[in-house]
Amino acid sequence: MDSVSLSSLSSLSTYQKSSLEKGGYKSLSDLLLSTPSDISRTSRIAPLEVARILEAACRERAVSINKIKDLPPEGEEKFTTGDAELDGMLGGGIRTGMLWEVVGESAAGKTQLALQLSLLVQLPSRLGGILGSAFYLTVASQLQTTRMEQILNTHPLLSPSLCSFANIQHASVPTIEKLIFVLSKSLPQYISANDQNTSSKPLKLIVIDAIAELFHTSKRTTTQFLVERSRRLSEIGTLLHSLASKHQIAVLVLNEVSDTIDRDSAPLDSGQIGYKNQFRWFGRADILGEGRKEATLGLVWSNQLNVRIFLSRTSRRRYLEESERPRKIHESILATSSNNSAGDQEPVLIRRLTVVFSSVCNPASCDYMVTAEGISVIPGSVVLLAVRPAVGRAAPSGSADVSTSPGGDLTQMRNTQVAPLDIGHVVDSTAVDSRYSTPDNEPGDDEWDVFWERNALPECVFEEAANLTEPS
Repeated sequence: MDSVSLSSLSSLSTYQKSSLEKGGYKSLSDLLLSTPSDISRTSRIAPLEVARILEAACRERAVSINKIKDLPPEGEEKFTTGDAELDGMLGGGIRTGMLWEVVGESAAGKTQLALQLSLLVQLPSRLGGILGSAFYLTVASQLQTTRMEQILNTHPLLSPSLCSFANIQHASVPTIEKLIFVLSKSLPQYISANDQNTSSKPLKLIVIDAIAELFHTSKRTTTQFLVERSRRLSEIGTLLHSLASKHQIAVLVLNEVSDTIDRDSAPLDSGQIGYKNQFRWFGRADILGEGRKEATLGLVWSNQLNVRIFLSRTSRRRYLEESERPRKIHESILATSSNNSAGDQEPVLIRRLTVVFSSVCNPASCDYMVTAEGISVIPGSVVLLAVRPAVGRAAPSGSADVSTSPGGDLTQMRNTQVAPLDIGHVVDSTAVDSRYSTPDNEPGDDEWDVFWERNALPECVFEEAANLTEPS
């Protein structure tokens, strides 16, 4: 609307256009966003004449009404994740025209999935792709081409003859302003030019890795900062949805997590749900006990999303049965041979994927692992999580769903549902010790007590130290 100049409207006379311009009205949006009384006062036009001007302008720019059956179908394209079980969890794969988020801790596999999808979108339809290209935006990191090449050469669906780095564009967006410029100016221009080139694959996937890094700050968080952040997130969300809807593109945004802090909140009236309970259901993988972390950027960003996928690290390792193994696992990840027994195999590090909410599929959770070929779901580990309106309603016998509601207590459900995913697991005791100390894995007070109990110094050390400090 901002681009429609009043001078281009044929329904207005030269005198009317001149009077409106003297009043400061140059575009149609200036006119429609002002009250008739303000237009009359600033342009010195009679109120009845202003009403006729507004009616004429609206009639000229009116959009014809179309029947729903005549509109082109939207959101029906989808491409594979490279894993049949994960496709089933997500309603058939990654659907275009939507805003997807993958959130999780560092080393959970977020970037692995994004790189994997950037290649899989290029596949022909017979292999689950849509013959599209990808645009990969990084905030603070570089595009991991070495890892992408490894996935290309090892994944059973991918090959250099079908997928190419030439179909993946990359740009760095280190600031919010740069991201907004790319989304509002650069990408629309690129899409328009790309569509005119018949030899190029249409853009079908946009990746942002990772949006939370744009809002990192060392300053104290104030109300003004949160208000400005909310405004920026809404602006970014609007631009992403516009690109996704107009051009039928799947938008994948990677996000970070923060530690869950449960604060005492003021009592609420009956029927109200506080922020803590709301975010438990929209920002955490709390359904299966993975509630130690929550997605950053709050409910404002959550409301921009169509799907939120939560990736969680665990300290579990499992010896996989043959039926649980993906079709092809690279030998550098799982070094097994045909004559190896189960006792000779190395246990596999298990992670957990949870669909927190989605507009195209039910919430669900599964175990997965990261191999040389990308992310692979362990067959048979999927648990559906059907959210129902009533609390405590008995589920049908033999049902695999977990029936819960925002007002219910999850304690009992956690205890009954975590076990099936953990059968035969081995706790990885080196999971924390083998990593560098970070705020995410730094030991707490209780853990330090246990550490010093196990590593207590002998008394003679203290005696020698005391002797050295005594004056001679």
